[in-house]
Amino acid sequence: MILSTHAVVGGAIASLFPSHPVLVAVAAFASHFAIDAIPHWDYPLRAIKLKRDANNRGLLADRRLLYDLALIGFDACGGLLMTIWLFATPATIGVIVLGALAGMSPDPLRVAHRMFPKQPLTTLQRFHRWAHTKRTLSWPLGISSQALFAASVSWIVLTVG
Repeated sequence: MILSTHAVVGGAIASLFPSHPVLVAVAAFASHFAIDAIPHWDYPLRAIKLKRDANNRGLLADRRLLYDLALIGFDACGGLLMTIWLFATPATIGVIVLGALAGMSPDPLRVAHRMFPKQPLTTLQRFHRWAHTKRTLSWPLGISSQALFAASVSWIVLTVG
């Protein structure tokens, strides 16, 4: 899943339990693995490698890395802004941001593990690989299904939750 989808789901979870930040952080973090199990599309990165035996310790500050960082930053910031717009009130903005960040956090931890393959990141990434779908969707179907999923979760939480 792209980071925006994880952010929206994490923010939706946070909106259900705004007075319980620890529960929000744990549930939003766990939601990442649950929705990664759904077949989806991930945008390709040019410099950062995420495969099992990848090593990102020697990343060069070149155009490919800047492209990856811009794409990841746009995705994460877009998801965070969308989450705040959908779910935050002045009283809940902190916990909504916490939920969005916790929902996205396993993916940056994946990159961190590729740079520093130590515990507890190794065990976390083993679980992440296990939970992650092995089936990928093509770009148009994959991105539209994620948008539909995020919209459905948002609609359910905003109308029923």
